[in-house]
Amino acid sequence: MNGTRDPKADFLTIYKDIRRPGADKLLAWLASTDFFTAPAGAKHHGAHAGGLVVHSLNVWSRLREITLRDTIDGKAILDLTPETNETVAILGLLHDVCKAGVYHAETKRRRNPETGVWEDYLGYMFRDPLPLGHGEKSLYQITRFMRLEDHEALAIRWHMGAYDAAAHTDLRDLSAAMDATPWVWRLHEADMCAAHIDERGTDE
Repeated sequence: MNGTRDPKADFLTIYKDIRRPGADKLLAWLASTDFFTAPAGAKHHGAHAGGLVVHSLNVWSRLREITLRDTIDGKAILDLTPETNETVAILGLLHDVCKAGVYHAETKRRRNPETGVWEDYLGYMFRDPLPLGHGEKSLYQITRFMRLEDHEALAIRWHMGAYDAAAHTDLRDLSAAMDATPWVWRLHEADMCAAHIDERGTDE
């Protein structure tokens, strides 16, 4: 999905695959935030205006590929059912809604590597008004408006994999979640592919 001409329009088109009650209210809430203009992070991948929605689209695209790659009874899946398409849309598009409203544009200073001269540039500072955690916060924000299936909740909660702060002290819950449903490792793989392949070098 990198290089898409209108990420917001693409997001809204794919979002139509989410048909469960409350999806419209969730989308209205997203539109009331900076979700469609926010960066994906303060540094590294997607550290630019609009980076968050581009990242969400990239994760959706990767997750769809990964899901199609999986097999059932030894036969490759040729297409996804409407229910699976809905899950892929939910996980890909919404796993990082926790990042809305937390990256604030500020003027910073840095030394130009070519000239050695100090210069001002527009960067981002992370300040979270609701520090619930990463996957936990996305879960909270989504389920304020729309119900998730258990496998979707587990995938969003643990999509950071071993990078999740909770996994640093005890990997048992992460391992149990991955054992419970393949959607946990599918979403984590999609997230890593998007960040480290599709969006490599997209910081500003």
